[in-house]
Amino acid sequence: MKAKPSEIVKIDTLKAHTLNYREHHDDQVNHLMQSIKQNGFYKNIVIAKDNTILAGHGIVKAAKKLGMSEISIQKLDIDPQSPQALKILAGDNEVGRLAEIDDRSLSEILKKVKDEDIDGLLGTGYDEMMLANLVMVTRHGKEIANINEAAEWVGMPDYEPKQDPIKVIIQFRNEEDREVFANLSKLKMGKEGGTTWSCWWPPREKEDVSSVKYEA
Repeated sequence: MKAKPSEIVKIDTLKAHTLNYREHHDDQVNHLMQSIKQNGFYKNIVIAKDNTILAGHGIVKAAKKLGMSEISIQKLDIDPQSPQALKILAGDNEVGRLAEIDDRSLSEILKKVKDEDIDGLLGTGYDEMMLANLVMVTRHGKEIANINEAAEWVGMPDYEPKQDPIKVIIQFRNEEDREVFANLSKLKMGKEGGTTWSCWWPPREKEDVSSVKYEA
């Protein structure tokens, strides 16, 4: 099987593979659009002989969203449902997962991009909060103690440090005493499991972390 030389085709002639199993949501497409605008196409779209996409579904979607009418492709003389074609469809997505990633080095690269590129992290697949989380999990506690310090390291001017809620733990001898307390205080408590109940003051949504607890 020989690949034909790269060629330019009308983007509307390309077809998504019926077995493509990856969704390309707006978040990812926005990063791909920025990459195309900044760098052009540095990887060819690979298609089968009937113009079915084998590799590059996300890039094609981003190019369409940018209003492009033509795109560079590499056409293979194979049927889109052949084992060779399906191997490309899967391999384009999955082979990269076998690589070992040095997340700390990645965080350093992303920090440099954020600080020096006018468009920041758009085009890398990361945003500032994702980078802060990456920084936190790749540093010892002595370097980065919590997400607030990670956000400061990343340089997020609009980030508001999160503070742990103030908690009051009240213990009751039995269920009846807990009910008396709840009625007197007019606190609406939600059961977390077992004999633990919780509530917020002022009241907040049910799923929020507890600040008042009943523990047997």
